[in-house]
Amino acid sequence: MAVTIGRRGFIAGVGGLSVAAGLSGAAWAGKQENLRSVRSLAPGKPQLEPVALQLIGPAGATQSLASMRGKPFLLHVWATWCGPCKQELPKLDAFCASLGTDCPIIPAAVASATPEKVASFLDAADLKHLPAWTMDKAAYKAWLKTSDVAIPVTYLIDSSGRLRAAAEGGVNWSAPDAARQLHDVLAGI
Repeated sequence: MAVTIGRRGFIAGVGGLSVAAGLSGAAWAGKQENLRSVRSLAPGKPQLEPVALQLIGPAGATQSLASMRGKPFLLHVWATWCGPCKQELPKLDAFCASLGTDCPIIPAAVASATPEKVASFLDAADLKHLPAWTMDKAAYKAWLKTSDVAIPVTYLIDSSGRLRAAAEGGVNWSAPDAARQLHDVLAGI
């Protein structure tokens, strides 16, 4: 089945990442109006095979995304070296904190070294509500059936593990109604 997320979007995103990664924090802050709303994850038709990516955490902890079946969730893919990700992560951290233990968002770093280095990155940035999950980039690209990926990107996964929507680029986690938007998106599948 063809991925309707858009290969051009992924290819353009990868090229844009190298430019965006070089932007300073102040320069990137001016680009915040380009953030997607949580609502942009409105569910479409199921795509791809059910996600079964293996997440790896510090001290050898693992979690398969196949274990998440039964409830919809968001998979947020980011990297420690990604400038736009560094700007978005504090907002995502605060959003996850506001949702508490029932937060349906799973952040996973890709192409970011070991889970221990990701944990150190999160600690240094004082991001206390984001787990230090990493995933294999090759397995991630194989699931998407593409050779090019863009980050950050957030995927809506339904209760069967199927991809239902994607928001390439940053998401506006700090919008006043972001929690309501998330509730509406999840209720739509």
